[in-house]
Amino acid sequence: MPGGDSLTPVVAVTVYVAAVLGVDTLATHGVHFVVDWRMFLWHSESGFDLFKFMWWFVVPFAASLHAMDWGAFGVRRWKRIDLGLLGALVLLGVGAVFVIPHFKSLDDAFHSLGSTPWIVRRDYIENKLVWTASWLIGWEFLHRYFLLRAYQARWPRVGWLIVPLSEGLYHLQQPRLMMAGMVVFSLIVTPWAFNRRNVLLPFLAHLAVELALLGYLVYT
Repeated sequence: MPGGDSLTPVVAVTVYVAAVLGVDTLATHGVHFVVDWRMFLWHSESGFDLFKFMWWFVVPFAASLHAMDWGAFGVRRWKRIDLGLLGALVLLGVGAVFVIPHFKSLDDAFHSLGSTPWIVRRDYIENKLVWTASWLIGWEFLHRYFLLRAYQARWPRVGWLIVPLSEGLYHLQQPRLMMAGMVVFSLIVTPWAFNRRNVLLPFLAHLAVELALLGYLVYT
């Protein structure tokens, strides 16, 4: 049986997540329909994406404070085998980055800076580190805590499937192989987060992939 009688929390969370991801997509692609969605491109010169940080993290975090499960952000719920899982995910993620040159759609999407002067690469690294920090925490919190908990409470057995669906839909704007990689990643780490009631491992694995991608772009 469902874990609760009211659909209101699930609907509210679903509408919120769909709205903030939708607005971000429209703004990123410079869509001008009804309004100029570029007004939501809140980027600082340092690379910080204020829109993502505010709506993917700050607002969902504040909305969750009344019943925050602080144990979801530590390692006490981990088992010894989870260290092996994290290591395997890091190796797979790093390995996936280095197949980029072998697929035209990925190679076209990610342009190497390895031949540019070091000062250019240094500035790029600093900018991308700030940018990644501004959205990655929010992405993981929005999906594997805020969205997942709402569906987990309502449908304890299958509710976690909403997360790979959301992540896959958002990544439709990316090359299909990248979208597929995100969905596969989500299908691995989301049930783990569901069962362990923890978001730290998915965050660390995702961070490793982003850092590997940055390293690939500036050193190859």
